[in-house]
Amino acid sequence: MNDQRVDIIDILIPLFYLGLIFSLAYIKKQKIASEKNEGFFFFGLFYKLLFALLFGGYYFLYIQGGDSVAYWQGANVLNNLFFESPINYVDCLFSNPSPELLGQHFNSVTGYPPGWLYRENEAWLVCKLVSLLSIITFKSYAAISMIICYFSFLGSWRLMELVGNMRKHARGNLIFAFIFIPSLCFWCTGLSKDTIVYIFVVYLLIRIFKIIAGEKIKLSNLIQVLICSYIIYHTRSFVFIAIAAAAMMAYGARITKRFESNSLAKVGFRFLYLSLGIFTVYIFFTSQVVSNIMAEASVVQQDFVNNEIYTGQKYEIRAIDASPMGLISAFPSSVVFGIYRPFIQESLSPSLIFNGLESLLLLFLTLRFFVSFNIINKIQKIRKNEFLMFALIFVLIIGFISGLTSVLFGVLVRVRAIILPFVYLLLTVKGSKTPVEIPLVKDN
Repeated sequence: MNDQRVDIIDILIPLFYLGLIFSLAYIKKQKIASEKNEGFFFFGLFYKLLFALLFGGYYFLYIQGGDSVAYWQGANVLNNLFFESPINYVDCLFSNPSPELLGQHFNSVTGYPPGWLYRENEAWLVCKLVSLLSIITFKSYAAISMIICYFSFLGSWRLMELVGNMRKHARGNLIFAFIFIPSLCFWCTGLSKDTIVYIFVVYLLIRIFKIIAGEKIKLSNLIQVLICSYIIYHTRSFVFIAIAAAAMMAYGARITKRFESNSLAKVGFRFLYLSLGIFTVYIFFTSQVVSNIMAEASVVQQDFVNNEIYTGQKYEIRAIDASPMGLISAFPSSVVFGIYRPFIQESLSPSLIFNGLESLLLLFLTLRFFVSFNIINKIQKIRKNEFLMFALIFVLIIGFISGLTSVLFGVLVRVRAIILPFVYLLLTVKGSKTPVEIPLVKDN
């Protein structure tokens, strides 16, 4: 009888949050959905929720374990700690994991978090964030997944509307890029580190491009930027560095527009900016920063390679050293791997088939981009538009690091999922000459 009651609760809690999510979405739609796109709003939300539940089913029923389940278990242990000792819970949230604190915070009543997860600061941070949802959902994995998916969807939609106001892409391409790419929906809507990173990235980009557009900086917006930056840096630092480098180039594209009427000043500023960019790349590849990024990226790889659950087809890039010239020589092949692989012939398995089809689509779009009659206009548009310049640099950096360090295709498709909307938008930019700057839109 007791077990039956638990089963009923397990069903009722997700249903309650599903209703709550659609109710909140109805209110939010009035504020963030433009008239031309609003017809896709609830369909897009349902589509994302479906993939979030498929993601959970994949880990619970097919893999029967894995990192998603481990994050949920770790969050539930923190949930237990909250009800046993709120003071210890708060202390745990704001302290780094250590063997001493493990014994102080957890016991046989609270349970113990998965060992590999507790030892890794990045993974443990995800558990801390998810524990807040575990408390309000009574440990319901399905409800937690739906809440995370809701925030992922809202962030994607808001960024889509912002980019759409630039009028650089057909409406269908924008909606597909941010809402309907299958692997993005699968890897970046459920309970995972990839989804957490994606959510904070899209919200950070919304703030960054509003600032670049000239919006007055409010304290609340600055706090959001700092929180998003902190979470991204402490979960995947190389993603934060990629955002910082790409944002700097985007801001340079914005400044260059101010000199359009003065040819001499425009050429001088572009030369200065190009020289600064080359110097920055040189410093980057000769500094300790590269080693730190590669080490952190390797942690992402080890999350899966050392876990027997994650087996599958591997790839390798020719042997390189960690010297600046070695990394530069590996850059082209790593970027190709990071963006386009696995190819269709390497994806003949249930877990990779969508990635193979997406790779085929991206290869087709790349070929069409370079053989189009208005390729010069497209390149000029990318060079002059802040968001597209950001997208180009961001894609190159993440593609390089993910392609170089992932080793397993199963790891690669997760790490690089975050750049797929940006790759798609770069390849489908309109060829018309009409320039449109980032608009200042009302914040909701």
